[in-house]
Amino acid sequence: MKNIYIIGDVHGCLKTLKALISKIPEDAKIVFVGDLIDRGSKSAEVVKYIRTNGWDCVLGNHEYSMIENGKILLEDPSLIDTNVWTSNKYKIGGLDTLKSYQSQDNPIERFKDDIKWMKSLPLYLEYLNYKTNDNRTLVVSHSCIDSVWNLKDSDDEFDKEDFRTKVLYSRNQEPFDNKEIFNVFGHTPTKETIVKEHFANIDTGAYYKEKYGILTALEFPSMILITQKNVDN
Repeated sequence: MKNIYIIGDVHGCLKTLKALISKIPEDAKIVFVGDLIDRGSKSAEVVKYIRTNGWDCVLGNHEYSMIENGKILLEDPSLIDTNVWTSNKYKIGGLDTLKSYQSQDNPIERFKDDIKWMKSLPLYLEYLNYKTNDNRTLVVSHSCIDSVWNLKDSDDEFDKEDFRTKVLYSRNQEPFDNKEIFNVFGHTPTKETIVKEHFANIDTGAYYKEKYGILTALEFPSMILITQKNVDN
């Protein structure tokens, strides 16, 4: 079975992503931890590139923001300066994403269709055939699963909300050890990839050139790291 490559937060850095992909075997299985969009200048192009190649991806909090706010802005574009996703006050980067769609063919339809695709993205992906040496199953999520793994199949609405919030937004850098899984995630930029016994944080801040500026792929289960410096403008 081929190794799987998990790629950290791209944030609209298309050139950097393509440079990283060129270092990975052509027929590799690839999965993204979400946050494909915002901040960088090529969010629409990044989404198209990943969709065209049919690579796996989980939902990130920035995709969630686009889903939640995209419909609002389509109905009332005058809210662009005050909307939480696009306002410079909140520094989420949605305005950069909207600008990237303006250069696309049929921008409104592309935007709507990408939102529809984002709605289909799971909060996590569990790869039952990929395991560590100590028999932990690979689970990819945007942020760490932490202590809510036991809630993943709950039908309770409060449990569902708790699970979604933790998996999209948790900043815990020493997450709870769910003994049966190895959790790979991003969300919180770090100077260097953090790989521990039960988890790996692979968000090395691709967009933040001055402080971090690295896009990382983790080869699993070898735990080999493949990195690419930011080459976007």
